[in-house]
Amino acid sequence: MDKIILTDVDGVLLDWEEKFKTWIMRQGYKFNPTYDSHYGINERYGIPHGLGLQLVEKFNSSSDFESLPPWRDSVDYVKKLATEGWQFVAITTAGEHPWTHGLRWSNLINVFGEGVFKSLHVLPIHGDKSVELKKYKDSGLFWIEDKLSNAELGIKLGLQPLLMDAPYNKDYNGAIRRVKNWKEIYSIINS
Repeated sequence: MDKIILTDVDGVLLDWEEKFKTWIMRQGYKFNPTYDSHYGINERYGIPHGLGLQLVEKFNSSSDFESLPPWRDSVDYVKKLATEGWQFVAITTAGEHPWTHGLRWSNLINVFGEGVFKSLHVLPIHGDKSVELKKYKDSGLFWIEDKLSNAELGIKLGLQPLLMDAPYNKDYNGAIRRVKNWKEIYSIINS
């Protein structure tokens, strides 16, 4: 079997939240810590309903999107796994703007280096990740994700999901294994 790890990007490989927070505050919105555990941005920043998606698409096609910092300890362990022969398939719902794929690809290469990622699949915002994940159905491959519904999708498709710990999934206590960082992922993959 190929040494492939399927992975989400934002909140797993790159820190979308912090860069977005800086960007959205420049647009005049304020972060509301009361809603820190919400996945959606409307409550978190007081964005009127219906405008959130437009703002995310605008951010995801900006130069800020191309320079997201790494998530936690992702660089050290992703590079270590790559030197051990693992390749990564990134599956993200970052939007369909013509620039988004190139900005995301550039960011991944700048952070992790050439040759680490076998492929990058950029789906519509709120898109269905099963479009790509079903290509690996019943493979038992690891699927690293921070959004609970997408991790659960991995179970349905015969993958081994690992749920990256985040404020918006902290109440989950089910069968999917929760991880805090890439050091834990590295240990699980090599156990």
